[in-house]
Amino acid sequence: MYEEDDYSEENTWTYIALCGEPTLYEGLRFAKDLIIANVILRLIIQYVPLPHNVRHSLSLVIGTFLLYYNVGAAIVWTILLTASSYIIMLFLSFITRKRRGLIVCVLTIGFLLLCEVYVLNPKMWQQIRGIQMIAAMKIISIAIDLDRNLFKNMINPVEFGGYMMCPANCMLGPWISFHSYSTYLDVKFLSRRWIKLIVCNLALAMLFLVLSNCIVPWYIPDDITRWLAAYRDAQAFRMSHYFVSSMSVVTMLSAGFGLTNDCHSDLSVTKPFFIELPRSLVQVVIYWNMPMHHWLKNYIFKICQPYGHFVALLTTYIVSSLLHGLNFQLAAVLLSIGTFSYVEYNFRYKVAAALEVCCLANPCAKVCHHRHKKNSFLAVFINTIFSLITIIHLAYLGVMFEASFSVQESGYSYHHTLSKWENLNYFSHGLVAFTYIIYLMM
Repeated sequence: MYEEDDYSEENTWTYIALCGEPTLYEGLRFAKDLIIANVILRLIIQYVPLPHNVRHSLSLVIGTFLLYYNVGAAIVWTILLTASSYIIMLFLSFITRKRRGLIVCVLTIGFLLLCEVYVLNPKMWQQIRGIQMIAAMKIISIAIDLDRNLFKNMINPVEFGGYMMCPANCMLGPWISFHSYSTYLDVKFLSRRWIKLIVCNLALAMLFLVLSNCIVPWYIPDDITRWLAAYRDAQAFRMSHYFVSSMSVVTMLSAGFGLTNDCHSDLSVTKPFFIELPRSLVQVVIYWNMPMHHWLKNYIFKICQPYGHFVALLTTYIVSSLLHGLNFQLAAVLLSIGTFSYVEYNFRYKVAAALEVCCLANPCAKVCHHRHKKNSFLAVFINTIFSLITIIHLAYLGVMFEASFSVQESGYSYHHTLSKWENLNYFSHGLVAFTYIIYLMM
């Protein structure tokens, strides 16, 4: 028995080593170029006195070189999107001071969809899809901020180009406002803590990469129930998301972005703990990608809020889906999350009011009117039930993203998407429908 256990343990470590070593090598090779480009930007800004426009030009040049090095000739589509959007905003600023945000938003998303459908082959589009999405978010935010009169004048082409091509976030994100970008570009502070923050976040990113590629697929084997397999595949996908999010923090920190005056980081893209052990789907939506959540809330939801809460929520998820491209799989997941979280939020509000218990989708404030506080047995019990339901929903929704590379490259079909949920008997959709019926009867 001991010999069998030793053999099994030896095979386990051999597998992890054989998988982990090339995974780490590829991950660090990818990180190397991003870090070098951004450290060069920060060191020049730190030690060379440069005029305002020259700093933006430096960001533009380094970011363009970084993009070209990683995506090659496909960079022409990012440059075309950047140049055309600036010309359109400049033209609109001469003829109107209203609805520039709406016009630019429609044209920008339309440009992305036309490129995906009529211009780019699937392989090239998958290569630059994330880059184009970040660029589109920056463009739309500037157009809406112009409508809100947050700029004294239209920003000049060098500032706009530097913001669009900034190496700190042109590849992986996260989105930041033009004001934040410009502020970080002017700040000068470095210390040994800066290097420590980069190394720690890089190590965290590599940990998530190894978990996604090697550990998660190994610790839950194939010969298991459908739901455990769904949970495994969904968790592997979430770990890959945490890797990308952590790498985006690394690139931002390498450029000196997201640092306070005492060289502490106030930058956060995702919070894995609140996703792996969630209180609610509402919480998952918030902490999955906090900068994008802020962008959607500030530039889409609030704009549509006068037309009603549900309309604003639906529009927000539609825009989010379109920014990710014409992908039925992703659209189905995002719209399902929107529907699930909307039902959950309202159902928990009624349960909290009926039982006078702290079980809202978001944690109650320190002082609340509920009789059963968050540490009471009833509150802990109800919140635990909702947390387990959320974990089931995450497995159900996340299983959609497990597929072969060839399927990922060409896109997910309508039948592929529904077959994944059909295999799980459309459980989460049925559960949410049942919950909504109970909500209406309460």
